[in-house]
Amino acid sequence: MANSLWSYLVLLALLLTRAVCAELTYEDEFEIIARAEAYLDAMDRRDVALARGLSKRSLSGSANYTPIHTTCPSGPLIRLASTGLSSEESQYVAARQNVTRDALVSLLDRIGLDNFDASGFIGSNTSINIGLAFSGGGYRAMLNGAGFLAAADNRTVNSTDKGHIGGLLQASTYLVGLSGGNWLVGSVVLNNFSTIQALQADPVVWDLSNSLLAPKGANVTAATEYYNQVADEVAGKSDAGFEISLTDYWGRLLGQQMFNYSAGGVGLFWSDIADTEPFKSHDLPFPMVVADGVTKGEAVDIATATVFEFSPYEMGSWDNTLGAFFPTKYLGSEAVNGTPANSQQCVVGFDNAGFVIGTSSSLFNVSPLNSTFIQNSFLPSQLLSALSKVQNDSYTRDVAVFAPNPFFGVNGTSVQLDPLIGLADGGEDSQNVPLLPLLQSEREVDVIFALDNSADLASNWPDGSALISTYERQYVRESASMPYVPDNNSFVALNLTRQPAFFGCNASNMSSITPLIVYMANYPYTYLTNSSTIQLSYSTAQIEGFITNGYNLGTQGNGTLDSEWPACMACALIHREVERRGIEHTAQCQQCLQKHCWDGSIATSSATFGELNPGLLINANVLSTAAAGSSTTTAANSTVTSASTTVSRSASASTSSASASASASVSTLELASSTRAAPMATSSTSAAGAVRETVWNSAAGAVAIALFCAFGI
Repeated sequence: MANSLWSYLVLLALLLTRAVCAELTYEDEFEIIARAEAYLDAMDRRDVALARGLSKRSLSGSANYTPIHTTCPSGPLIRLASTGLSSEESQYVAARQNVTRDALVSLLDRIGLDNFDASGFIGSNTSINIGLAFSGGGYRAMLNGAGFLAAADNRTVNSTDKGHIGGLLQASTYLVGLSGGNWLVGSVVLNNFSTIQALQADPVVWDLSNSLLAPKGANVTAATEYYNQVADEVAGKSDAGFEISLTDYWGRLLGQQMFNYSAGGVGLFWSDIADTEPFKSHDLPFPMVVADGVTKGEAVDIATATVFEFSPYEMGSWDNTLGAFFPTKYLGSEAVNGTPANSQQCVVGFDNAGFVIGTSSSLFNVSPLNSTFIQNSFLPSQLLSALSKVQNDSYTRDVAVFAPNPFFGVNGTSVQLDPLIGLADGGEDSQNVPLLPLLQSEREVDVIFALDNSADLASNWPDGSALISTYERQYVRESASMPYVPDNNSFVALNLTRQPAFFGCNASNMSSITPLIVYMANYPYTYLTNSSTIQLSYSTAQIEGFITNGYNLGTQGNGTLDSEWPACMACALIHREVERRGIEHTAQCQQCLQKHCWDGSIATSSATFGELNPGLLINANVLSTAAAGSSTTTAANSTVTSASTTVSRSASASTSSASASASASVSTLELASSTRAAPMATSSTSAAGAVRETVWNSAAGAVAIALFCAFGI
């Protein structure tokens, strides 16, 4: 009964939250509660039947959220990290390099570095491994990151014009996401390696006009049916004997927004990536997602957290607290010391795609229940009273539960005796940019593009904290090496967040060779993209504004801010190979490195108010078109264009009071054609804006607030 009760409490909380947000009468709320009680009675009867020995549902061969049993593969399931990369990843990367080699030559030729022969430099035996890392930060991170990815994708219209960087994606070997950044990676990869423009135009994917908590708007009946469906899907997993948590519901809700598949990808799995055509043809950078291990009773920080990564092939960690990997496809299988407990009964279907991206953005273990929030809550007194009575703490409720523990009995690991593994948002340990997978020496990554959409400052802009945390981690525990970085104040005061900054430029000054890090922080180029992480709805115009801003981050305004940026980016791509060969850079590249490489200096004065609260960097004019008779806006039908393009945009949803109305003489990435209805007006986020990013690293926080505050669960 426990799991059933918990399942429906979650549903009830969501319904109550919707009722409050829609300002329904208390009679309407009590009607919903009555429906909940009736449903709970049904759950009682179901659990009694199961307790009497009725067989559990067998869903083999059907697309369902419930994992199923199958025979196990031959041999051990565990692979120790000491063996290096898995054979599957090694083979994929080798084949991918045959693709990226030509793509890189094409990119370098198009950029046209001075006195540089790309094809002569990158021969058949030269492999330059490029990694793209997208930070957490909810929809802010997803959308601004999407703009950069669009700029890097040579399939985006006009992305290969002068001043643009289209082709960087095609030349990249690895693609890593964390939390909101992984919503981006997962959306692109699992929707058949779609372009950002295609995802924008899709009538289902990335429709953020309604909150994740109220996907049906004010239609309570439709919302009830929707949440009943989600509750039933998750209940099936529980019926089959698997432990469930809040993250199961969270993942199902995310799946509805991220995947253009039946029922929001209810039968879509992370391991399915390996079966997609773009992956089989090696057109796709090797994708990974990051999550943090959570030990019961311990805070999550760089000293304690085990950092897990998921690839299409395996899940595990390089950290010395684990140092082992397990096949992603067979997660949920019972194993002892890496060997299946029953060779005839392994599990498949545990790695639901929504559950995996939900795991990377799960923050339910960070409780929002504090007296300040409760006192300032907008909830009616009846719910606040219920909240004060139900403030229990449950480890298995608040983390993403991976049980049975696939690493049970593996000697030398700190988790070998734990019956389950609890995972949470990959940024909880403050490493909000997923660098660790790309810093592993086994992957031989040459350069990492670190896209930081964190909200470190009170103004919701990043200040380099994510990089600092990864740098410090190598000294508090055995961890991958990381280049030197400055303190938070210097990141801002020295303009290292205002323009691309390179770290690790001089390999001879480091104790071990690390990838060059190209740090690209969220900054208001053409739009104020410092919205709250827990903002759960965006109009079409706002989505376009964010994506356009990310595009202009990637291109530096198509050269408006720095005409040499594409060339400087190209110099960063070849930098480690130049060092390996012991040759000198061209004069052009030397100038680029002098401009973008951090020289080791530290700011001697505090960052100014203007530096901490920046305005639009590129001067522009605004054309804003309001839909007749409503507060919504309509977007112009267009594609990525060059100079003198105007965009119809709504007022900025930024937490800043300044207007983001802008249409620059730089690229704008917009909705090409869409069947979506006009977007809803964005709701106020003033209360949520007070919650700092250190507590809320992903939009999961909003769901946590809703669940906890609506019913205290």
